[in-house]
Amino acid sequence: MKLLRFFHAPCQALGLALLLLSLWTPVALATTVRMHTPLGDIDVQLMDAAAPITVANFLNYVDSGAYANSFIHRSVPGFVIQGGGFRWNTAAASVELVPSNATIANEFSASRSNLRGTIAMAKLGNDPNSATSQWFINLADNSANLDNQNGGFTVFGQVTGNGMQVADAIAALPIVNANGGNASLPFDNLPLVSLPTAYISGQNLVTTNPSVLSTAVAAPYMGLWWNANESGWGVSVTQHANIVFAAIYSYDQGGQPVWYVISRCLLVGNACTGDIYRVSGGTRPTVAWNDSGKLVRAVGSGALSFGDGDNGQFTFTIDGLSGTKAITRQPLATGSAPPAIDYTDLWWNANESGWGVALTQQYGMMFAAFYTYDGNGNPIWYVASSCPLAGSGCSGDLYQVSGGTALAGAWNGANKLVATVGTISFAFADANHATMSYTINGATGSRNITRQAF
Repeated sequence: MKLLRFFHAPCQALGLALLLLSLWTPVALATTVRMHTPLGDIDVQLMDAAAPITVANFLNYVDSGAYANSFIHRSVPGFVIQGGGFRWNTAAASVELVPSNATIANEFSASRSNLRGTIAMAKLGNDPNSATSQWFINLADNSANLDNQNGGFTVFGQVTGNGMQVADAIAALPIVNANGGNASLPFDNLPLVSLPTAYISGQNLVTTNPSVLSTAVAAPYMGLWWNANESGWGVSVTQHANIVFAAIYSYDQGGQPVWYVISRCLLVGNACTGDIYRVSGGTRPTVAWNDSGKLVRAVGSGALSFGDGDNGQFTFTIDGLSGTKAITRQPLATGSAPPAIDYTDLWWNANESGWGVALTQQYGMMFAAFYTYDGNGNPIWYVASSCPLAGSGCSGDLYQVSGGTALAGAWNGANKLVATVGTISFAFADANHATMSYTINGATGSRNITRQAF
């Protein structure tokens, strides 16, 4: 039997826990920029916290309109597509430079590598701090090259959704040398949407026209919450703007694990209220999903109120029994810099609505709360309390906890049992897509998962 940090906090650890709590910065949702091209849109999720100087510089060009009618001027299939340096002047029917601002300090970090699907700043040779307006999208894993020259090229965003399909389509376009014999011009790898009959015009170019799709919105309540004096149950809070999704991990009257959800808790000020649901009739995660017997039943209501980003209160009525619990943010890890991509969120498979996994990331540590069903269709939850990130994924032991007390009763952890039931791993293809693989009681399974939008 193993003891988990989520479920066990001995007195001597409380001081450390409070210290970690004070050092943890609440999650901030990233700014998303949409590039409108003739072949489709490319959405880029910026790394506001990890590369603040570079993101602010890029957004300054976007917000000022400097990138209006800018175009991809360099295409090297299997390597990069590059833009941000030139734009089409419709009135003059000619190409002009994007007006550049002052150069910025290089923010390269090995934790933000030049992998396929990332966007990074271009710069002059042998001058790490020379980036201004030009950027490029990596079409392949260019880390061995671009991470190790000229101080490293600063990655400041991740292409999301179907954006790389559009980028690949741009890279597949005809490429011409439009230098006109002047080798000093940068148009020797110019992609064209269509070949001109005479001179190249704006309609032949791959314009980008980026605009801000959504700005970074503070989500101060996002994460894992618990009561340190009642180690064994918890609440995963997923906040998208002013909407909270709360998954509550607790026990029934017989001490068996059970989960509830408040699927839409609309924040008014620092508090929200919503119906509590219990879901049953799903299939266990190691067999094919079948929701024909799924039953969603309202069992009460709950309210979350937050005194600040680290302390709150959970008030509830479940099956006619009421209670109130003080909750605090649970600390997991510390670090010196925010992660390049924060995977904290509610993840699911949109084709298998009825189960999910709430991921909480603090620096290089992940906590996964997996809510699903047992072989009889009863709601059950598992946790991976220590899933250290390595590269673009993490792996850890998977635990099942039983013997706790129902929420409305006075907590008694004397009979609590923490059993290792297998392992779980997450492999992230990008910021929004992953594969979750697991072994539970000797049976294996795997699911593709994405962030759940709400």
